[in-house]
Amino acid sequence: MKTYFGVIQGGISFKEVETKLVNSGIKIVKHYPKFKIVKFETDKNIPEINFDFFITVEEEKEDFFIQ
Repeated sequence: MKTYFGVIQGGISFKEVETKLVNSGIKIVKHYPKFKIVKFETDKNIPEINFDFFITVEEEKEDFFIQ
């Protein structure tokens, strides 16, 4: 299962996004309301899912470092 972050578009509520994701069988992990970001997990192929309520969707990566 892969983890993704989606940025919610202006004018769309988290409740709308939550309903659409859950109905698609996608698990919501966390909601960051201040940043309008939703963290979610799925095995589905992301390009095949219509995320018209997100500005962008990015896969979680572990390739960062602190100097």
